[in-house]
Amino acid sequence: MNQLSKKNILKALRSGWTILIAVSIGIYIGLFKHEYVAYVAPVGKIYLDILKMCILPILITAISVSIARLMLAKEENTYIGRMLVVFAMSVVVSGFLGVVTGIIGHPGSGYDKAALASLGSIVRESNAPDLEISAYIPFVAQEKESFIKVFIANLIPENIFSALNTGSSLKVLFFTILFGLAVGSSNKVSSHYLLTSLDSVYLAFARMVHWLMYFLPFGLLGLIANDVSQVGISVLIAMIKFVPVALLAFFLLFILSSLIMWRRTGSFSKPLYALKDPVIMALGTGNSLACLPSTLTAMHEELGYDKDTVDLLVPLTFTICRTGPTLYFALAALFVAQFYNVELGVVGFITVIVSSIFAGLATAGASGIVLLSMLSLVLTPLNLPVEAVLILFIVIDPIVGPFRVLAMVHTACAIVTLILPKQHKVQVIAKAVVPAELNS
Repeated sequence: MNQLSKKNILKALRSGWTILIAVSIGIYIGLFKHEYVAYVAPVGKIYLDILKMCILPILITAISVSIARLMLAKEENTYIGRMLVVFAMSVVVSGFLGVVTGIIGHPGSGYDKAALASLGSIVRESNAPDLEISAYIPFVAQEKESFIKVFIANLIPENIFSALNTGSSLKVLFFTILFGLAVGSSNKVSSHYLLTSLDSVYLAFARMVHWLMYFLPFGLLGLIANDVSQVGISVLIAMIKFVPVALLAFFLLFILSSLIMWRRTGSFSKPLYALKDPVIMALGTGNSLACLPSTLTAMHEELGYDKDTVDLLVPLTFTICRTGPTLYFALAALFVAQFYNVELGVVGFITVIVSSIFAGLATAGASGIVLLSMLSLVLTPLNLPVEAVLILFIVIDPIVGPFRVLAMVHTACAIVTLILPKQHKVQVIAKAVVPAELNS
């Protein structure tokens, strides 16, 4: 095989048409050819596992090196204040948008007896006989641990290697920030060698992700076929009001972030095109950290932002500024309250927004059932049931989850553009962590 043919094949694998065909085949298998799911699903799982294998090393090296170099450059205060303000505003807006969408859309009200029976059957078929849905039996909340205790337990690692082993990215982030501060406060001579080594680690894992992108169509085919096969028509009928309202809320967040990037970059279409790979990864994998490498590349190589600053801000935003889960938790809380005919009032709405922000923060690195279980942090203060409705959100998550991740990833990019100067005024504030481009 000559060099030209090899390049054409690699280019075809990265083509949008190839990805679209793979997605279409995955949907077809998931809907109509369940017997083939067992063959293609392992391919998707292996692909996602290999991709996730690279995430934490990239997270550690990108943030720690960026913080250290910013400190050594004596310009570490350039964006900290602006970053904190933008982070706070973004999660508040996300929670508020979830509440407003829930109030206007009323996804949890107006269910007839047939719909209630369908919802109840989903719970009964979930092999959890202790769960029961009732719109009439009052719920008595059990005493739970305080959020502060839970948050601290999820923030500070007793053993960093244990945190790495379990994939606890919030604990890893806490360690990485402290590590970067420690390296940055050391003298330049001693820290130089360590930073050079970490650069090499970053580059090696970035190269692995670069290779993986050529296998993206096969990974997406397996992942989508498996997810689609798990979502039954009965679930969609039973949750027919909640799912479209949730997707609408994520779409509104996507549009808002697109408008922000339009104002910050001077172009509406350029950011959309530049972020096509993170968008595809978000919808295909449903994992925010899996989108991290492609997002770093897009923000630097496609949109032209300084790489060292992007390597610091994007992972921090992904881990701390959980806009997608925050919006989803707020909307889900409104759904449960409306389903049980509970009037929240102004204080209740404020409680939903605040608790959704904290619950979203606690989901850093989590996905699936673990992420959805954080809904208890929102529902318990409102004296609303958790266990009886959690299974409903679990069974629709293969549909809603990827859009939740997409909204968060796209909003994270908009947040970074808000923190940094407008694109035509972007300043290089430190040396790049790794070379700007990876050779093919």
